Amino acid sequence: MATMLGFVTTDAKIAGDQLQALLSQTVNQTFNQITVDGDTSTNDMVVTMANGQAGNQALTPTHEDYPTFVKAFKLVLSHLAKEIAADGEGASKLVEVNVTGAYNDLEGQQVAKAIVGSNLVKAMIFGADANWGRVMQAIGQTTAHLDVAGVSVAINGIQMVQNSLATDYDEAAVTKSLAEKVVTIDVDLNAGSAIGTAWGCDLTYKYVQINASYRS
Repeated sequence: MATMLGFVTTDAKIAGDQLQALLSQTVNQTFNQITVDGDTSTNDMVVTMANGQAGNQALTPTHEDYPTFVKAFKLVLSHLAKEIAADGEGASKLVEVNVTGAYNDLEGQQVAKAIVGSNLVKAMIFGADANWGRVMQAIGQTTAHLDVAGVSVAINGIQMVQNSLATDYDEAAVTKSLAEKVVTIDVDLNAGSAIGTAWGCDLTYKYVQINASYRS
């Protein structure tokens, strides 16, 4: 979590064990899917607290308002997680990786995080270098199932790879899009119907400057 403490509060009435289960599930889809430099702190944590002062009937999975609460809870945690990634040391861009066609959700998450955590990908994005090979090598580092002849890659909506072959894309357009503050990479593994998303940032000169002279 990039040495961060997360606190989420609500006045909704919900049992502690139910809230803990929801927190664990949501953290795995949000905070555990961000990376700045791949390192973690010994005190990284997310805490959620509910005081029940809203006076509602206790929220359970069968309560009619439970889906709304879950959606709002996930929205808040997702927003906070992305803010941490965007505010990484020396970061100039937020990077979002969306994986589809994964064999299962776990593999989708693993591939997304491998891409966003790759130093080669991060440097590519910082330098606005339209090098889709960096994305492919990050995918190849994982043990995820994939269709070797069916992988697709798009950057900021521009299709660069289709069926594992380069498309006739406009490199100037990709380079220009990589200068934006938010860079989105979409990958289709063509191995199933599961998905995964991860967030991170680019690797800049400033990151090295900060950490070369940093003392805890």
